[in-house]
Amino acid sequence: MLTPKNIAIPLLLGCAVLLTAGCTDHQQLKQQVVQAAKKQEEIRSYQFTGSVNLKLDAALFQGLPPMTAAMLSLLKESTIEYTGAASSADVLQTEADLKITPKGAAAPIPMPVLIKDNKLYLQLPAVNKPDEYTSIPLDKGAASADKLKNAGHLNSVLSGKLLEGVDPAWIGTDNKTEKLADGSTVKHLTIDVTSKNEKAAADYLAGSLPALLGELVSNGLSSQGQTDAWKKTAESIRLTAPSSITLAVDEQGYIRRQSGQLHFTLGTAKDNAIEWTQELNGINQKVTFAKETPKQVKTLDDILRLLPKPQPQK
Repeated sequence: MLTPKNIAIPLLLGCAVLLTAGCTDHQQLKQQVVQAAKKQEEIRSYQFTGSVNLKLDAALFQGLPPMTAAMLSLLKESTIEYTGAASSADVLQTEADLKITPKGAAAPIPMPVLIKDNKLYLQLPAVNKPDEYTSIPLDKGAASADKLKNAGHLNSVLSGKLLEGVDPAWIGTDNKTEKLADGSTVKHLTIDVTSKNEKAAADYLAGSLPALLGELVSNGLSSQGQTDAWKKTAESIRLTAPSSITLAVDEQGYIRRQSGQLHFTLGTAKDNAIEWTQELNGINQKVTFAKETPKQVKTLDDILRLLPKPQPQK
């Protein structure tokens, strides 16, 4: 299971290559983005906060198993807020508190998550009781803890491949600096996909995705069959304008905050939007974890046994 940072950094850096701006040294800015991507590999511990706003076309969920589609439909138009901490310095451990608020809901749905002792613990809405967790082992397979510990290296590889063929003219800055709460100074790299560069940006991203997905196989985080299925889906993804992102990079070269919006189409799902912001703090400092190993646990097999068995086809 990838942590929020592991999932967010390669995705956001991928978007970072789709950048337009005013008069500046675009080649130098490209090098700064490349260096920031490499710098993320040095992160071994951090605290994170963030939020995501989703507006997804229901057509995205067509053909999925009924229970999966039902759970994902909660996210179709929703806000997800999260906060937590992670460390891979000695052993892999991550904890997070997610709050999911579907559109029109009176209150958010809490969803705590813990990765500890080679297990992923998560509390699934409408499946687990308030003090009960679902446990998924991480001691083998594509989501093994050892492989997840190397996610920083993989993030750097994926980001580097995305940046290899980028036109430096797409990269710019707003020439502003900002002081963060811990006193760090960050500079902004601003990304805009507009009607002028929409086709070039979408073509470049679509052409890059197969190689990126192939890296997941090479690093043992996906099977060839699963990746081939993802590649087929990726062929239908088209980034559209307006899409934008702002990266805040500190004096040490770390990406401390990302915020932006993406609009895209996927097959018949024509109106999809994701807005997000995420900030990292306490990079490579000692992490104090608050969550203890859950005492009431169901295994994934326990959950699957409760699901209705598929009816044989007539």
